[in-house]
Amino acid sequence: MGYHTSDNDKKARDNQAKNEIKNIQEEKNRKAGKKSFSKKTDHL
Repeated sequence: MGYHTSDNDKKARDNQAKNEIKNIQEEKNRKAGKKSFSKKTDHL
């Protein structure tokens, strides 16, 4: 898990599950060639 922010740390574990689902969707969009501008940025 390279995406670790103190902001996510303060949130409940339930939120982390939602973030993981959102992450998967963003990854699919990236592979599809779409650019999604969200508050979460991926550093690869």
